[in-house]
Amino acid sequence: MVTFGCFPSESHTDTQFKPAGVLKRFSMTSGKVDDEPSTWDKYGVKLVSALCVTLLGIGLILIIVFETQRAGPAPKPWQQFRLPDTLTPIHYDVEVRPDLTTFVLTGRVDISVRCATPTSYVILHSSDQEIDRNSAPTVQGSDGQKTPSVTSWFLFPENEFLVLELSEDLREGEVYTITVYFRGAVRAALNGFYRSSYVNEQGQTRYLGITDFQPQDARKAYPCFDEPAFKATFNVTVVHQQEYTALSNMPLESTESRGGGWVADRFQKMVRMPTYLLAFGVSDFVSINSTTSTGIATKIWARPEYIAAGMGDYGLDVANRVVAYFEDYFGVPFPLPKIDHIALPDFNSGAMENWGLITYRETRLLYDTNSPSATVRKATARIIAHELAHMWFGNLVTMEWWDGTWLNEGFASYIQYKGLDFAEPQMNVMEHFAYDRSQSVMVDDSLTSSNPVYRPVTTADDVTQIFGSIIYSKGASILRMLENFIGEETFKKALKTYLSKNAYGNAVQDQLWAELTTAAREDGQTDLDVKAVMDTWTLQMGYPVVTMTRDYTRGTAEVTQQHFLVDSASTVVVTSELGYRWYVPLTYLTQANLANTPVQTWMAPNEGSKVITIQGASANEFVLTNINHAGYYRVNYDPTNWQLLADHLNGDNFEDIPADNRGTLVDDAFNLARAGMLDLTTALSMTQYLVKERHFIPWSMALRATSYIERVVGSVPDISDLWEQYMRQQISPFYEEVGWTLLQGDYNTEVGQVVAISNACGYGNGRCVNNATMMFDLWINTNNNSHIPERLKSTVYCTAIKHGGRPEWDFAWQQYLTASASEQNRLLSAMACTRDTDTLNTYLERSRDDSLVRRQSAPLVVESVGRNSVGKSLAWSFLRDNWDFYFDNYDGTSFTMTGIVEDVTRQFSTQADLDELETFLATHPNQGTATQAFSQAVENTQANIRWRRDNEDKLRAWLQAQR
Repeated sequence: MVTFGCFPSESHTDTQFKPAGVLKRFSMTSGKVDDEPSTWDKYGVKLVSALCVTLLGIGLILIIVFETQRAGPAPKPWQQFRLPDTLTPIHYDVEVRPDLTTFVLTGRVDISVRCATPTSYVILHSSDQEIDRNSAPTVQGSDGQKTPSVTSWFLFPENEFLVLELSEDLREGEVYTITVYFRGAVRAALNGFYRSSYVNEQGQTRYLGITDFQPQDARKAYPCFDEPAFKATFNVTVVHQQEYTALSNMPLESTESRGGGWVADRFQKMVRMPTYLLAFGVSDFVSINSTTSTGIATKIWARPEYIAAGMGDYGLDVANRVVAYFEDYFGVPFPLPKIDHIALPDFNSGAMENWGLITYRETRLLYDTNSPSATVRKATARIIAHELAHMWFGNLVTMEWWDGTWLNEGFASYIQYKGLDFAEPQMNVMEHFAYDRSQSVMVDDSLTSSNPVYRPVTTADDVTQIFGSIIYSKGASILRMLENFIGEETFKKALKTYLSKNAYGNAVQDQLWAELTTAAREDGQTDLDVKAVMDTWTLQMGYPVVTMTRDYTRGTAEVTQQHFLVDSASTVVVTSELGYRWYVPLTYLTQANLANTPVQTWMAPNEGSKVITIQGASANEFVLTNINHAGYYRVNYDPTNWQLLADHLNGDNFEDIPADNRGTLVDDAFNLARAGMLDLTTALSMTQYLVKERHFIPWSMALRATSYIERVVGSVPDISDLWEQYMRQQISPFYEEVGWTLLQGDYNTEVGQVVAISNACGYGNGRCVNNATMMFDLWINTNNNSHIPERLKSTVYCTAIKHGGRPEWDFAWQQYLTASASEQNRLLSAMACTRDTDTLNTYLERSRDDSLVRRQSAPLVVESVGRNSVGKSLAWSFLRDNWDFYFDNYDGTSFTMTGIVEDVTRQFSTQADLDELETFLATHPNQGTATQAFSQAVENTQANIRWRRDNEDKLRAWLQAQR
């Protein structure tokens, strides 16, 4: 505010502006802890003097006063969320000493920095650490000249800063070394430098320590400049008890004894990278190794018994071949001499792409070839390919700031399919892409509470919340769409240039768009502006539904686009400068030309509608749009075309429509019906052909789409029973055809059998249920489950526990306590299948005890119970009553809180459910990293209530007609 007058405003004392986080500061001159920071004294507002001009001969004085705003002084640099850009780190020497007996971590860090702007402060990140007051932080110049001394320092927890105050300014362009001695914990929480454990074959508990730093947790292990743009080189020394082996990003350089059973391992100098990619650990793990065709040393590390059992062999083979493939694909060599892959008993996420030392949850890296499973094999190969793709996208070239995280995760989530396809060509994985990636994220992205893949990040919670399905799956989907319209060779050429130009640096998406545009124009697409196209997909949330209305007489079609919202009654609050319109690469085929290359035409944002000539379609033939679901949009047709498609699916030649498009037709139809854009009976009619379908992709996509009905009417007994009968009728022919004899063949055959059996049992096929329970009973009677095929264990366990009683559940619990990691995961999910509410409550209570359920697995229990129609209200009550437990243990970790809230609330469909949610939110204003998940839960619940009101009677009538 600006006021006019001739008097200065009243001064402000510094105590009005003192940050709550600053409690004490350590004076380097007195050696004492001061109660008040000296720099806050006399910190008043600066005023602009009044200017009075006397006009001669008139006696009139004109006074013009410019006064600064009365809001107070400009904030100190440590009061900002972001680090100041006054210093640039060049190199770190990090020495850590983790004690796996006392779980204390001590260490020293020397950071070489260059002064970019003169400053009397050194500000870097430090969290959950004690700074050694006996060896206080120092700053030393490299030129031998007099260096400003550190007069005092303090921790500012609010922004996780360590602040050093200097006697005078550092000089621009000069290099200085910051030295800090620190002490912290080998943490119980699964971030920073944390501990894990396992029980070996001799019954001994063995501990290990490992890092997990992304996105903001390097500061929990050592003081550092913990932002992605502050790249530097690193030397790491790990001092450890000699019974353990130390690992870091680079190969071992030297080892020396430190006495008393301790050794110091120093690792070779690491290339420039951000702090979140630094990794180090100590364990008693062993490894297997190999060398890639390009000379990179590759190892798989795990518990000794797992390596001895050959559970690392498949991962080693995949990792070896895929990294060499990526070197060729990107045209940029892998710059490090080695890559270690380590399987951890406790790990917060699936894996982390630390450069040269990739960390995984055990169940994601290890694969038991003695218990083969196509789905596990695919999951293992896919996650290895994902993390290896990061070695280029994310590690070699890093986003400038977390708002560009999708450049890392979207690319890795897409490029992983190329690596997986190379490793397992018989899987035909690109056919899986729509199911794996696009289908589920499109539901989240059709809410008004969604967000763009590129969005501002201004708080710590923003950083963590950005790691969600939008940046991973939507990011991957729009990149696939981009490659589809620009061409694979042009895409590859642009990526090579982008990676080469920005190697070891940071980049923003516009730099990538520029390289793609240049490559496209060189290759003949002279009018393509990639930035203009892709801005419509990255800078605004959501996606369009393209409606095609055919003129069957003229052979034309009018196409329109609009922002698709699954709840038509919702209102978009966040405006978009682009108007929620997109550049849409529209592809289509006609019924007579399904084997041909798709026709492509563009819809521009400024085209409200467009008339296209349909090439080769007669009036009695359908048109199929968005071939292979390569475009990130939904398609609606006029009623006649929908009927033509349904008729073809119900005919003998339905398989000439691509498998992913068969699934997409069902998915689009049900979501359009949810939005009120298509009659529900039309969507339901698209499922009738499934009685003939034998491919797992259309079945899987259809089951995911129709699961919405099960969620919202699960509490309406007559409709729920009718729906179960109908779906049992549709799946049973598939089940009867494949049976329980293990089918050997291609990936589709094996996974198709699993889909058929699991859903036949799930929908209550009597023969399936009986067979599953008999297998489980035999396990109980013989204490041996070798007769249950690996690929069918999850189905057998869940079915038997669902249709059994407490004895079956108690047996599963006892097996769980001593099972391997992968078996534990199956049993954790299966035990949530029981329909006994007392047992479910017992299960939820046990999940809080980390001596019974590993901390990383506790969320899986409440999520699985929440997905059970019987357990919905139990899981919600448990989450609500134990909110502090979950918030304290899991807030700040990617995906965890979001996943819990999504699974526990996804079945909410009544006004009572909505009231419960809103009451909870009113009494818990801080939801941390679950904030967006709760917003989506409210929006979904409101939509579910309206859907039930508008469709229950229609659904009931249609299902009764099918009997």
